[in-house]
Amino acid sequence: MEAQTQPDRTQYRLIITRREATEVLLSTQLSDWSLPRLEVLAGSRLADQLVAGVNQNYQLKTYCLWSKSVPPSSELLSPDRYAVMEALHQNNEAPPATTWISSAEVASEATLGPADQATVRSSLEALNRYIAKPEVGPFARPGWIEGLFCWVRDQIEPLGLRTTGRFQQLNASPTFSLVRIETTGPAVWFKATGEPNAHELPISIALHRVFPNYVPRILGVHPTWNAWLSEEVPGSTLDDLADIQAWADVAKALAELQIASVTKTNMFLESGCRDLRLPQLVEQIDPFLARMSELMEMQTKQPPQILTDSELSVLGDRLRAAFYELEQYRLPSTLGHLDLNPHNILVSPARCCFLDWAEGCVTHPLFTFEYLREYSRRSLSEPDAVAETLVAAYLHPWQSFFSPETLAQAMAISPLVAVFAYAVAGKKWRSPETLQNPTMAGYLRSLTRRAYREAAKMPARSGRCLA
Repeated sequence: MEAQTQPDRTQYRLIITRREATEVLLSTQLSDWSLPRLEVLAGSRLADQLVAGVNQNYQLKTYCLWSKSVPPSSELLSPDRYAVMEALHQNNEAPPATTWISSAEVASEATLGPADQATVRSSLEALNRYIAKPEVGPFARPGWIEGLFCWVRDQIEPLGLRTTGRFQQLNASPTFSLVRIETTGPAVWFKATGEPNAHELPISIALHRVFPNYVPRILGVHPTWNAWLSEEVPGSTLDDLADIQAWADVAKALAELQIASVTKTNMFLESGCRDLRLPQLVEQIDPFLARMSELMEMQTKQPPQILTDSELSVLGDRLRAAFYELEQYRLPSTLGHLDLNPHNILVSPARCCFLDWAEGCVTHPLFTFEYLREYSRRSLSEPDAVAETLVAAYLHPWQSFFSPETLAQAMAISPLVAVFAYAVAGKKWRSPETLQNPTMAGYLRSLTRRAYREAAKMPARSGRCLA
């Protein structure tokens, strides 16, 4: 009988290959052949756990190519989850209670159960396609990591550095990759992004060129992989720091970065940042609320609150009023970050560094600060005192250009518009598929309810659309 998986853990069946996917590792612990299995914590980095778990449980060094879920045969069952991996060393003996079997034999003979057999066969076919056309999925091709290490060595040797052979794989898919590689000096990070985040590379290059103190140093670019190599920044991520002063330092650094970006917004838009300037956002009010009306009608249970068309109309009026008022204060559009969570911010005595710019945008400056302030409420004790400290730190650089009264008035209405900007920034709310996706529909409804609560805090105004 199979061991029961804990509720917070997920079991993966491992398709571990070697020698250009001509051999597959099978377990011999039971009377029949089976795929090796591993439990991982839900919500944590999957590739990192898989690689570490195989090393610990099977004494086998591997790296992950991709993972997949196979729909269950019954609605009462959970999907079967698989990970396709490759042995790092191609000629080592099989771990205890396992053996290497010819891929042709595994695919053609009934060595496994029907579901595993079919998944192994389809995975081997996919591996052969990636071998034939590596440009389709460069990080699903067997042996790609050896090419990565060769390229990394070429980038760091002029700096007097060498790789040590130790690495940590945090993200794995055919077109995305995130690997930390240790060297004889500072570690380096390899990152590659495919669609829909391919624009993160040109944004990162632009930021490194004009604001090197706020982002990691780029050591090399691999255009074929849409990838780059950066030097590890010393310090701690903000989510590891409960010190209010550290959060205040980040708020101040954010304001200084935004002020410096005012004259460079066109460059960032050309680099791939999303255009979330006020006039562009105003145009989204009516279509967004029309889609939310559809999603509210689809909600079958209360609570949470189902907003009526009348309430959505009030929300639209308050949004237009808020946009009009923000325009009157004339704060400039700046560089923004829609995913400014504490894990994407590194803090050291020397500087604050902002990471992961796939969600980079050009927008009203206060919106990005609102996202940071929201995370502080969730992360720190005494949220009211923390918020006051953060606001003061963030607004201080801006007071060289705007009066405290203007900044305070803009700050009072920015929570409403920041929620709206976050909700419409992605394209999923526009997709008809959202109507069939309960998770995404529920998430968009929750953002709309949050915007409605923020709107209720504002006095009624006669809003006007921006020209």
